[in-house]
Amino acid sequence: MKKIAATTIGVAAFALHLCAAPVVEITSVQQQYPWTNTVDITYTSTGVADANTYYVVFKAHDADGKEIGVITNDLKISQGSSWVAQWQPPFNVRYENCTMTPYVYKGGQDDYMIVDLETWQVAYEGMSTQAASNEKYNTPDYKTKKLVLRKISAGVYTNGWNQTKNSYMGSNSPHEVKIPKPYYMGIFKLTEGQYKRIMSDSTADTALPKVSVSNTGLRGGAGAGSAPQSGFFFELGKKLAAKGFDIGEGFDLPTEEMWEIAARAGVRTCHLWGDTWNDNWSKYIQSSTHVAVGGKLPNNWGLYDVMGNVWDRCRDVGREVSTDLANYAEQCANGLKPRTTGKSGYEVLKGGSSEAANSSRVDAWLSAGYVNQANNSSPSHEGFRIAFIP
Repeated sequence: MKKIAATTIGVAAFALHLCAAPVVEITSVQQQYPWTNTVDITYTSTGVADANTYYVVFKAHDADGKEIGVITNDLKISQGSSWVAQWQPPFNVRYENCTMTPYVYKGGQDDYMIVDLETWQVAYEGMSTQAASNEKYNTPDYKTKKLVLRKISAGVYTNGWNQTKNSYMGSNSPHEVKIPKPYYMGIFKLTEGQYKRIMSDSTADTALPKVSVSNTGLRGGAGAGSAPQSGFFFELGKKLAAKGFDIGEGFDLPTEEMWEIAARAGVRTCHLWGDTWNDNWSKYIQSSTHVAVGGKLPNNWGLYDVMGNVWDRCRDVGREVSTDLANYAEQCANGLKPRTTGKSGYEVLKGGSSEAANSSRVDAWLSAGYVNQANNSSPSHEGFRIAFIP
């Protein structure tokens, strides 16, 4: 197959999540001729000095610096090896005018935290490739009989977006957020089957997201800055300890910043897949019903339904829509710290839901979030996702 060499794509490498990492260098970029619109990116790695697993994500930016594509490469990298990643740029974009940048991140033996809800044991599993992990965990048992949480590394991340289509969401301009230590985020919204096993109640044993549970039902009367009260859902850590597996009491709702970091998975575009709407990643229907989790494509870090299906509750107190989240210095300095002051009696919901009237409302996942009264009848389009801070 004839190929056209490209020499104008920039070469750079960065270590994502502030960890020591190898350097990935792009050695050549070639266009497959002519009908496939596919670009081959050949790259090598140096500096692999330990036993950790490393992965590469490529990001393409146009001449104006706008991100126009993300490539997740499933191959591990090793010293001196050479691979080829493939990219299909938008048809209105010429690859010669783009900058392609590789980002390196570290994997390990604790990429995933697995809680068995029948034996009440906790295990940690490494990731061979993201695609293999997605295939393994997107199965009925992992949606009902176990919890699967994905590790999010410590580091400095960029959240926010420079546009807001709906005034009630407020402003959420780009801002850097520091995560001082790793945390784990559920790859699925909590399902009815998981809730049934955790709470030992009569909830149906299905992979539908569990809805109609208020923040009070999840955390008791505890404020955003306090640990959940005993007798409510998020004393899950105590339940595990009582079964002989004590890992602390770090289960809770995620903060708004934790949620957005995990949902974005390194993406800076309007939606998690790009700037235009794509039904392959999100479930929006008009009848206010919801569907089983994991039915759409996951994000780059293997999280499902981060846009659509049902809203995800966050731990933070809601904020006035006129206030820019970037002005909350405490949350920017430590994204694990929830916002405890603001619009009293309100909560933050993220990710959109099946009750959204149109795709523009999807901006909720990247802006202030839909703010609603904290315990307003626990409507059927509000669910939640478990977070764990070790």
